[in-house]
Amino acid sequence: MHRFRLFLLVIALTVLLFLSPSPGSAQTSSISLQIQNPVCVQVSLNSGTCFIRMRSISAVGSGSSFSRLRVFVNGKLRANMIGFFENSGYVVGNMFGDGFVVSCGGKNASGNPDYGNAYPIVVIASLADQTTVSGSTTVYCPYFEGKSFLPLLLR
Repeated sequence: MHRFRLFLLVIALTVLLFLSPSPGSAQTSSISLQIQNPVCVQVSLNSGTCFIRMRSISAVGSGSSFSRLRVFVNGKLRANMIGFFENSGYVVGNMFGDGFVVSCGGKNASGNPDYGNAYPIVVIASLADQTTVSGSTTVYCPYFEGKSFLPLLLR
């Protein structure tokens, strides 16, 4: 009976040895990123200020290792969100208030005669193991001519 138990123990350990992952084969992490509808809108017709708005940003990581979501506009960090034991991050556009404030720019400021300034937007999502994914786009703002239009009043 003692030999039978020893035999079953050896078989069980052998099966566990072959089924368990080897130390060199760590699980690979993955992360996906989605940016929806970035747009630049002018505050008012007689203002040279624009807002860059997005409908939403979502990032989904493998497991509960989602770490950080950063938004850069024109190379400057404009939003930094940190997760804690999360597997995803979801930001709705109105969480940024009216949007990121930028200058609209004059006509043809970006090289396109129909628009003002162009701003690159880069979103970087990171996992705890330093796996990152990034998405980028360029948003064109309406141009500002620097003219204020007043209504014509006749008496």
